[in-house]
Amino acid sequence: MKIKLLCQNALASPREITIDRFPIELGRGGVVGVRIDDRWLSRRHCELSVGGESVVVRDLNSSHGTYVNGRRLTAAVALEEGDELQIGLSHFIVAYQEERAKLHDSAGFDVAVV
Repeated sequence: MKIKLLCQNALASPREITIDRFPIELGRGGVVGVRIDDRWLSRRHCELSVGGESVVVRDLNSSHGTYVNGRRLTAAVALEEGDELQIGLSHFIVAYQEERAKLHDSAGFDVAVV
């Protein structure tokens, strides 16, 4: 399974984050799988994992919350193609890159995004 998070900020670098290993944490800390340089993110902000045939996002008790399509998460939510994921000041559009039937969990992914 592979998804892309397409950043909606024209000045962001990189504009795309590709994720192909789950579960994975997103945040601004040094020990997360995807590090995003955003002062409004918690060190461990949210987690993406596989749930059924979708990628599921869960807030990790972040200070400023995790939002999908403008709604603050209170529980884990399955991400659909085209959903907007907002964490901190960063807004992403979710794009699936492979058939959902091929989803699987794996560990050990680490990338820094600044």
